Amino acid sequence: MSNDHPTPPGPYGSSGSQGAHGSQGPYGAEGPYGAESPYGAQAPYGPPHSPQAHYSQPGPYGQPSPYGHPYPYAPMPPLTMPGSVRAAQIVIWVMAASGLLFTFVVAAASGAEASGRFFSSFLLTVPLTILAFQYPRAGNGVRVASIVLAGVQIVFGLGSLANRNPGGLIALAGAITVVVLLAQSAASQWFRRPRP
Repeated sequence: MSNDHPTPPGPYGSSGSQGAHGSQGPYGAEGPYGAESPYGAQAPYGPPHSPQAHYSQPGPYGQPSPYGHPYPYAPMPPLTMPGSVRAAQIVIWVMAASGLLFTFVVAAASGAEASGRFFSSFLLTVPLTILAFQYPRAGNGVRVASIVLAGVQIVFGLGSLANRNPGGLIALAGAITVVVLLAQSAASQWFRRPRP
């Protein structure tokens, strides 16, 4: 009977000194210093995440969405004309019609010279009326032009009131109303909406 005892398996291999550099170790098939390493293996959670995957689907206006789907709370462009823009149209048309009507009344009562002075208060309602017909399909330039013309009309109305021209009061009130209505955010969104 021999006093030699079998060598127990080493921590890195099957037996003895072979375990330190053996074929089966805890770090892979090649041992701790072999070709394979647990840090070179593929991650257990699937393929590496690509940052371009977030931008795979377009957003609501053709812009890429960083969440892979259209923004759920993105503001949508208005589909119908807002009430403020429609009201501005009506105010402009009423102001122009009343200016022409009262001009004819003044001409019949006081002559052409008096009617000319009266109509000078409504002089800018003519281009405003032309612009108002384009509100359903026009861009933001028409809105800005209308606000500028209405602002000049306010100055004309104040001048007419200073000269005791009763037509200045109608023109002044109508022009102020148009500026207030077209300056609202709903009107701005309507004229800036995307168009095909």
